[in-house]
Amino acid sequence: MEHERYYALMMEALDGELSVDNRVLLDLHLTDCAACRREWHALVAIDRLLHQAPMLSPAAGFTQRTLAKLPNRRYRVWLLGLMYTALLLSGLLPLLAGAWLVQQAIPAVLNLDLLGLIWQPLVSLGQLLATVLNALLLGLGQALVEQSAVTGLLLIMIGTIFLWSGLYRQLVRQSVVGE
Repeated sequence: MEHERYYALMMEALDGELSVDNRVLLDLHLTDCAACRREWHALVAIDRLLHQAPMLSPAAGFTQRTLAKLPNRRYRVWLLGLMYTALLLSGLLPLLAGAWLVQQAIPAVLNLDLLGLIWQPLVSLGQLLATVLNALLLGLGQALVEQSAVTGLLLIMIGTIFLWSGLYRQLVRQSVVGE
């Protein structure tokens, strides 16, 4: 962790942004730490090499050649339109096939004998589920009435949890904003 601090000081020194006090601190550390001293010499050598390298500019006509290689805008728009049309049709085809199947299946579904065979078990299942749900709700209501102290204690515990969680969120939010 300490070496990271001195590495940051080395970067500031290379950029010419290091204060006099920090320069003295860096020099003292470099005399004591061989690893950082090697790193410093490598960084200085790389910096000199980059400053001595000539500035490169693109070859003559680079812009015109690059623009000439770009695809034709009209061709690209036409190709994208074709691709979007294909995607639209590929999404509509399953819907059209489903509509055709429904149209073919409607006469079979409207057969009253078949409809009665399917409808009667569904009605029985619905009545069974309604009876079970009614019994569960009645049992829960009766337990709440008979155990009012337990119900009140449970509600107090839930309220306390919500109160403290809200307080905790506020404290965390303030500490994040304060940083």
